[in-house]
Amino acid sequence: MKKKVIALSLVVGSLFAAGCALYQPNTVMTDNAYVHSDVTAISPEVGGQVSEIFVKDNQWVREGTPLFVIDDEDFIANQEIARAALDVAKSELTANQIKTDMQLMKIEQAKQGIRRASANAEHQAAEFQRLSRLVQKQSVSKNQFEAQKTRSIEASSNLETAKLGLAAEQKQLDTLMTEKLQLTAQRKKAEANLRLANISLERTTVRAPFDGYVADRQVQVGKFVQPGMGLIVMVPDYVWIEANFKETQLENVVPGQEVEVVLDMFPNHPLHGRVSSITPATGAQFSLLPPQNATGNFVKVVQRVPVRIELEIPQELSQRVYPGLSAEVSIETAAQG
Repeated sequence: MKKKVIALSLVVGSLFAAGCALYQPNTVMTDNAYVHSDVTAISPEVGGQVSEIFVKDNQWVREGTPLFVIDDEDFIANQEIARAALDVAKSELTANQIKTDMQLMKIEQAKQGIRRASANAEHQAAEFQRLSRLVQKQSVSKNQFEAQKTRSIEASSNLETAKLGLAAEQKQLDTLMTEKLQLTAQRKKAEANLRLANISLERTTVRAPFDGYVADRQVQVGKFVQPGMGLIVMVPDYVWIEANFKETQLENVVPGQEVEVVLDMFPNHPLHGRVSSITPATGAQFSLLPPQNATGNFVKVVQRVPVRIELEIPQELSQRVYPGLSAEVSIETAAQG
């Protein structure tokens, strides 16, 4: 009888100890937690036939590492066409500038001609006025007077002709200036086309946008690809935990609290972290068909709220914590961040 009492006491004591261990009022736990990351599908920005591949599945690459190359023969030809078009635009603009400089010289010559014609017209008009007075006194012959009158009229006519010539030269300059604006626009367009050709040629080499692993490679040499096709998935080294806690567990959970994370893949290497943020809605609200409880029979279901946890990954586990791994998470709610 005494042995039975002792055995019963041991069992009760063990259960009590286990209960005390499990009952931690300052800790909330869940095993509905997974490693997350910004997994990115790498797509080409130009279309063409893949000519070379540089990476394999599960290979670690650095940012800027070439992943694969699209045949660039057409893109090089387009670049040469764009460069030739730019050369033509520049030469036409240069020719326009030469014509403009020559036209400015013509305008200056026309102005000088006007000054000479104006001076001559003034001189001939003054001489005509002088002879008009003298002819009345019969100091000069009528023939001299008529000859001077003709010279005065010719001088005035020459002045008007010179002015019309200047106006014509100025109009030609205006035409050249308008042409220059058009040629300048054509040159800028040619420069933009060359930049686009250079960009397209550069984009025939698809590079890693960040450090990470190559995964799910779906591209082969000879495959014809189009812009936007997901050909390689890249997994970055930066990961976090998304833990889905019951709404009843989150009363005292706030950002900054310490977290212990145990990955199923590494059960003997508990990780430390902190609560980064709490999603401002339950997971059900982000589903394809959010729940509608206004109609039909209602059954209350405890909702889960995603909590983001930033991890402190030790060196020995660097690049070994993959998105999708399962985890158990414990948050110390007493430790306010």
